[in-house]
Amino acid sequence: MNKPQNTAIAVILLCSMAAAADVHLNVYYHHAGPLAGTLKSDVPLPLFDADANHLWNRIFAAFYIRPRRLPATNEQAAMVRYEGGDVIEFLAWGTTKYWSGKAVFQKVNPLLDEFLDGGGAKLISNPLKRVVFQHDLWAVYDHLIDLNNRRIGDLETRTRRSLLCLEIAKCMQQLALSADELKHLPNTYTVAVNSGAFVARHNFDATVNYLPHALLDESDEWVEIDFYYPDMHEDIMGRFISLHARSFLGRSHYRIFYRFPEGRKQVVAYLKDLEEQGIDWKHAAQFGFIRLQNDVPQIPVGTEVLLLQQMISMDDQLRPVPTNIVESVQFRAYRNIDGSGEPQTNTGVGMNVLDYRMKRHLLFDSLSAGGLEREPEGELQYRVAIGGSNPRAPDWGYEDKKVLFQQCADCHMSARLQRLGVASVPSIIHSGGFGAGAMMGVSRPVTPDQIGVRGKRVARYKSRHESYRRLLEFLGR
Repeated sequence: MNKPQNTAIAVILLCSMAAAADVHLNVYYHHAGPLAGTLKSDVPLPLFDADANHLWNRIFAAFYIRPRRLPATNEQAAMVRYEGGDVIEFLAWGTTKYWSGKAVFQKVNPLLDEFLDGGGAKLISNPLKRVVFQHDLWAVYDHLIDLNNRRIGDLETRTRRSLLCLEIAKCMQQLALSADELKHLPNTYTVAVNSGAFVARHNFDATVNYLPHALLDESDEWVEIDFYYPDMHEDIMGRFISLHARSFLGRSHYRIFYRFPEGRKQVVAYLKDLEEQGIDWKHAAQFGFIRLQNDVPQIPVGTEVLLLQQMISMDDQLRPVPTNIVESVQFRAYRNIDGSGEPQTNTGVGMNVLDYRMKRHLLFDSLSAGGLEREPEGELQYRVAIGGSNPRAPDWGYEDKKVLFQQCADCHMSARLQRLGVASVPSIIHSGGFGAGAMMGVSRPVTPDQIGVRGKRVARYKSRHESYRRLLEFLGR
C-alpha cells in the first residue's frame, strides 16, 4: 500500500472514531448491590456508532448481551442479570442452548436480513470497526457451527443454527478488508505503551497500571518463546497451537514472553538446563504429559511472564490473517515460587497478576490507551475461553464464577494442584498431551527471523479447521 493510501486509512480511522469519542458507558451499568457489574437492560450500547440504535450496535447487543434469570432465594428476590456488553468473549459454554433457541433466532434473523439486504456493511467504512465487528460475528458463527459439527440437538435446532451460520458468514464476507488493509491496521500494543496510560516499571507494585514498554523491541530483557517442534517430514504443525488459541478455535493468536531478573542470557541458559536436567522424558513420551524431576531447576524469584492475545481476521479472499490488534494482555510477576503469602501480592500466593482487555469504546475513541482497560481484581468474572467448549461445562460459567486472581492462581500458582514455580508456567513446554503435540522438548526463544510465527501458524490451523471449511461451504467457495 502506498503512502497516500496509508494516510487515507489513518484519516478514516481517526475521523470515524471521533464520532464515538467521549462515550461513557457507566450509565448503562449497575454499580452497587447484587447486580453490580451487570447491565441495567439489554438495550444496545453506543459502541460502533454514537447512535445506540445504529444497526451494528443492535446486532452486537443481540449477540453480546445475554439475560440470566435467577430464581428467588432466602437471601434475595428473583432477578434478571444482563451480562456481557463491551467484552471480548462470547457468552456461550459447552452446554449452552440459549443461542440455538427459537427466541434468539426470531430476534437476530431479521437483524441479519436487514444487514444483508440493506447494505449494512457500507454503513461504517472505518477499517478498525469493520475488523472488530467481523471478529465479533465470527465467535457466534464458530459456536453455532461447532454444535452442528458435533451433531448436538435435533434436526430442527441444527437447521436453525445452519440458517444463522449462513447469514453470519455472508455478513463476515461483506465486512472483510484486503490483506494489505489488515497489514496496515495499528499495532495497538505500541499505541498503548505510547499513550502514557501505563507505567514502564512496576517495582512489584500491583496497584499501578503497568505494561513493559520494550516488550516488542529487540531487547535483552524480554524474550519471546515458542514451543519446541522437531524438523520432521510429517506435517505436524497444526499440533503446535497453544491451549488458549485452541479455545478460541483459532480466532486469536497468542505470543508468550518471559523476563528473568538477569535478562535474556539467564532465560536462554535456564531453558537449556531445564531440558537437560529437569524433565522425566520417558514419562512424557509414554503418557503425553510433563513430569518434572524432584530436583528440577526452578525459575528465579522475580520471573515475569506476559501473554499477548491478538486478533485473527478474515480477509476479502476468505483467508485467516493475523493482526496486531490486541484483545488482552495477561501479566504475572513472581515474588516467590512456593505460593506463600509473603512478600505480599495481589493474589496472596506469591504472584502479582495484571489483566487488560480490549474495550471497543476505548479502541474507537481515537485508540485511547490502545483500547486496553485493566480488569478489576475483585469483581466476579465468567470464564469462557478455557474449558468453555467442554461438554461438561454448565450453561452459565465454568467451575462457577470467580474473581480474577482466583482464576489465575488456580492455573498458575496452586499448591493443591502442585503448580508452583516452574510447574506454574505451562508454556515452558507444550503441555497439551499427544493430541496437541506431546512432549518433544522445552520451549525455545524466538529468533528475529521467526517474529510472527505463532500468528501465521494459528491462521494456518484455522484455515484447516472444520469450522472454517464449513464457512467456505456456506459461501460457495
